[in-house]
Amino acid sequence: MGGERDLTEPPDDDGRPPSWQGAPGWSGFDPETLPPHAPLPGAPPYPPGTEPEPAAVDDCDPAPPPLGAVLPRCIAAGAGWVVVALLLAVFTGVASWPLRGLALLVPWGLTAVVLLFPARRGAGPGGLVALAFGPFWVLHALLVGLLGW
Repeated sequence: MGGERDLTEPPDDDGRPPSWQGAPGWSGFDPETLPPHAPLPGAPPYPPGTEPEPAAVDDCDPAPPPLGAVLPRCIAAGAGWVVVALLLAVFTGVASWPLRGLALLVPWGLTAVVLLFPARRGAGPGGLVALAFGPFWVLHALLVGLLGW
């Protein structure tokens, strides 16, 4: 390929640097003259030629918690929306409280069942309350519409 070229001097006689100097990633230093990198601080000193053992597959994906452990959280997440719907019913007036009670309890139970799936996947309490919003209010609106005020 020819002789070695000095990277610090421009190739032309007009005094301008070459177009590739100053481009992203260009440092102006010859990588052959730099010493090797030091290891990262705190990195373990592995012996040469060895690698750490890969993690066991069982450690990567823990089993979901049993239903009995997440069911109270699902019931409590739906209970928050039941309280909101109950307060709205008190302030707006209700013609039949037994029918309104049915329109509150059925969506509460079905919402708790729907929430079992994300709760077993690890959704936290705030996430469960947010996820309970849609199913509870859709079911509540349907039952209030079917049963009447």
